[in-house]
Amino acid sequence: MKKTTLLQGIGLLLALVALAPDEPKKDEAVGTTYKVPYRVTNTNHYLVRVRVNGKGPFNFLVDSGAPALYVGTEAAEKIGIKTDEVNYWTDIDRLDIEGGASLTNVKGRVEDPFQLTGMNALGLPGASIDGILGFTMLARFRMEFDPTKDRMNWTRIDYAPKEPFVPKLRKGEKLQPSAEVQMMQALGPAMKLAAVFLGKQPEEILLTRGSLGIELKDGAVVAAVVAGSPAETAGVRPGDKLTKILDNIIDSSNDAHEAVLKVRPGDEVPIALERDGQAIEVKATAGEGF
Repeated sequence: MKKTTLLQGIGLLLALVALAPDEPKKDEAVGTTYKVPYRVTNTNHYLVRVRVNGKGPFNFLVDSGAPALYVGTEAAEKIGIKTDEVNYWTDIDRLDIEGGASLTNVKGRVEDPFQLTGMNALGLPGASIDGILGFTMLARFRMEFDPTKDRMNWTRIDYAPKEPFVPKLRKGEKLQPSAEVQMMQALGPAMKLAAVFLGKQPEEILLTRGSLGIELKDGAVVAAVVAGSPAETAGVRPGDKLTKILDNIIDSSNDAHEAVLKVRPGDEVPIALERDGQAIEVKATAGEGF
């Protein structure tokens, strides 16, 4: 009798193990650090370049005070996504951030927050702003800011924040923002009107950058070369020290980044470097970056 009970217990345990759900797979990107180029606007906002569903590049504010991802309506039209008034959040297949960081299957809100409407109307930042990277995107990374450098370190962490709460609506009912939000949204049109009298400041034209596929460390030394990149094809190797790009003398990684800012896809880029005490010159055809 005891033997039968024991066998039944073992059988039940095995059945429970078999029915146990598989553990969720860990994101392979967790622990990876990306060097994300940024610029500080005339209004002292951090601005990075992103692609949404493969379209772009677009300028997005880095704003942990915003609750989620916001895509301006003009950018959304170019991307081919629309406002979802019923579910509130619009599904976005892929979000690529310059520097290599990517997020898939995220949700964003398609609308024009007053920050975008107002600042774009007056041209105050010196660059068009197409959207906002808010908390639900930024909280997936450990972020390091150094105002003396032109790139931030974003390290992917094993954390997926919850989307902001959205109340359920009755059939046919549309979500209405709170009175406070409606007042803030009203500031956008007011600033547009002000722009008519004050004039809009000139803003830069956003063009796709060329990419060489070189990662640098201090002293303009090549830390890594992206496989299959223009730099690898040209013969650049890890450990090489860059001395000149185009007509620019290179003494630091910041010098190198400044030198390639105006490089466009397809441009021929002469690179002078030092390897084992010898001067070498190569030429790379820039690929498509952000």
